[in-house]
Order: sequence, then C-alpha cells, then structure tokens
Amino acid sequence: MEDIKMDLPERIIFLSLSLFGLIAAIFVYFALSLLIEVKKKWQHKGLLLFGCWLISVMIIFIGDLVNLSFSMVFFLLVLWCACEGSGLKKLTLGLMFASTIFAFNGFYDNCVGFFAYYWGMDTLYDHLYLIGRSLFALMLYLGIRMRKPEPDFELSAPLWRLMFLLTLSPLGIMLSLILLRSPYMQINGTIFADSALFFVVILSFAGLLRALTVLERQQRLEGENMLALQNQRYYKAMEQQQFETRRLRHDLSNHLQILLALPPQQKDDYIKGMLDNPSFKQIFTWCGDTTVNIVLTAKEELMRQNGIRFYPKVDIKEQLPFDKADLCAILSNALDNAVEASLELTEDLRQVHLNAGASKGVLALNIQNACKNNAPTQNEINSGKNFFPKTTKKDAENHGLGLRSIQETVKKYDGNMEIMQKEGIFHLFLYLPMYTRP
Repeated sequence: MEDIKMDLPERIIFLSLSLFGLIAAIFVYFALSLLIEVKKKWQHKGLLLFGCWLISVMIIFIGDLVNLSFSMVFFLLVLWCACEGSGLKKLTLGLMFASTIFAFNGFYDNCVGFFAYYWGMDTLYDHLYLIGRSLFALMLYLGIRMRKPEPDFELSAPLWRLMFLLTLSPLGIMLSLILLRSPYMQINGTIFADSALFFVVILSFAGLLRALTVLERQQRLEGENMLALQNQRYYKAMEQQQFETRRLRHDLSNHLQILLALPPQQKDDYIKGMLDNPSFKQIFTWCGDTTVNIVLTAKEELMRQNGIRFYPKVDIKEQLPFDKADLCAILSNALDNAVEASLELTEDLRQVHLNAGASKGVLALNIQNACKNNAPTQNEINSGKNFFPKTTKKDAENHGLGLRSIQETVKKYDGNMEIMQKEGIFHLFLYLPMYTRP
C-alpha cells in the first residue's frame, strides 16, 4: 500500500506531461492548418494530429540517426496523405515545420539539458520537459496566426520551387548538427556554437514565413492586375465595335450612292452583306447605363444566334458609379458562363433569366440559367467555399477565370457574390454598394 502511495505522484506527473504533449501536438496541428488545407475525413485529421504529436515529443539527441530520420519521413508521409494541395506545397511546408520543430527539440534535449545538468537542475528540467515543448508550439501557432497568408492561398509551381530551395538551408544546418556528429562526442566544447546554430534554424522559419506571405501577396496582385487588364481590353473592344457601328451608320449615304450605281443583279447581294454586318444591328436601350446597354445588346445577339431564350428585367435609371471595365467584366463573364452552360443542353431547354436593379445605394444582379445537373458535394457546401463549375471551352486556362474575375471585381467594391446549382438551374447573385470609393 505504501508503494502505491509513493507511485501516485509519479503517475500524476506522467499524466500531466502526457497532457502537455497532446497540447503541443494540437498547437502544431492548428499552426499547420493555417497554411495548408486538411482533408475533411476524421481519419485524415486524426492521422495528421498523430504526426504532429510524434514530431512534437520526439527526443532528438546529437548523433542519433534513428529518431530524426524515422520521424521526419513519417511526418512527411502523413502530411502527404492527410492534406490537400500540390505535392511540392506539401513537401515544402512539411520540411519547414519539421526542420523548425526538430531544431527546437535538438536545442531543448541537448543544450538546455546540458545546462540543467551542469547547474544541478535535472529534476526541474524533467518536470518541465513537455511544458517547454508546449510553449514552443504555442509560440509557433501565434507567430503563424499573426503572419499567415490569405485563406486558401496557393502559389504557382515556380514559386513553390523557390520556397523549397530556401527551406533547404535551415534544413541542411539542422541535419548537419544532428546526423553528422558522433553520438559519443562531448558537446561541452561546442555547446554555445550548437545553441546558436539551433537558434538560426528556428529563426529561419520566421524568414521563410515572411517570404511565403510576400510571394503570395505579389502573385495575388499580379493576378488582379491581369484580370483588370483583361477586363479593360474587353471593354475597349466593345467600345471599338460601337464606334464602328456609328461610323458605318454615318457613312450610310455613301452606301446608298453605291447601291444606285450597282447593276440590279448585284444590289441584293450588297444589301444582304450590309445587313449581316454586326455594326448594323440595333442597339437596344435597356436602362440608363451605357455600359449595361452595350453588353446586353451584344449578349442578346449571341444568345439569339445560339437559340437561347433571354428574359432580361433591368431597372437601372441612371449611369452606375463603377468603372466601365469592371461593370463590363461582371456582366460579360456572368452572361458568357450562362451561354456556355446553355450550349450543353438541347435547344428547347436553353434559357437565361437576368434581373438587375439599382436602388437604395445598391446594385443587385441575379442570373439564372438551365444547366446540367452537376451539383456541388455536401463537403463543398459545408466548407463555405464558392462552387466554381468547370468550363467546357477549349481555352479553359483563360475562360476558367470568368467566375473568379467576377468574384475579384465584387470584392473590389466591397460587395458579395453567391452561387448555387439546384435542380438543373444555376443561380448567380451578387450585389455592389454604390457609394463613391476613396
């Protein structure tokens, strides 16, 4: 009975340390989830949590080839199986986390342990062993949370390769400190140099995280500039088409003079050619905004040519206070997507409904079109992400930017966009505040 009473404090200490090991794993898990998406199934989440626990509590002694090698390979495999994203992204982030956490473990197990033994604080060191790891995991999580990139960020393959190369330097230092040293070597002569190098590896994570956020922001700005340039070119092309229309109408008298001079058998062909010219099509006045009129006229003609019934209801009484290229991009991309989806159906099912109105300081746009039943999965709905249908156009790389272009433009004006597909009908709804932007 006395032995049990003596073992009870030790059991309490053991359970407390185990709890702090789990806490460290949880903080590492959440820190990692800020940078990469974890798969939704509980098996994947549990596997990743176990991998985070393993690297958090793994003992790393200088010269030990087994612990570091095994746990790093296992953690990378876990990350590969449990997370979304490209292989290069998973490898780079896995090495960033592994090198940082193992560098701290190596510093804690070797350098801090040496000083604790030297100053006669072995017992305190043992009792605070996993508490120190938990505090480091907490600092890692808070540091990433303050400096994290945008949600669901992604870099291009060349930028991930750059990040991978940047990660190799601290990783190489950490591996050299642990794997290239003899386990029988006394560290008292190199303790300060080892501590400094471990700190260099740990602090390198902050630099890598900063590089990651800068590259992500730069890529996002380049994408926004590309979309803006694309929208501007599209609007300029439509403006040029309308200019040609006005010019040809102005030259109508010249065409009439030519008709008078032509032989009778050639007049019909000449008139037919003039009527087939898009510049002689009627420009409808749908509302009080010129850009909306231009876009709707062009898209109505496109739908008519493809056998798509178009039902527009537009209540816009004056010019809208948005950049013409942005407004053109929203309407054009939305209606182009509706046309694309309609072309997959038989002609009797092709129809597009548009409701647009501007009142009380808000522009609201609602587009509905028939489409194939390819609804988002429940996981996509629960995740709160927009469902972007895949394009069927040959130039998928460019046309796939349609809905994303709309979303970026809507965000630019502090608006909101919602899309839904239900029972063979695709719904796109968005609104834009019409206040003057600074």
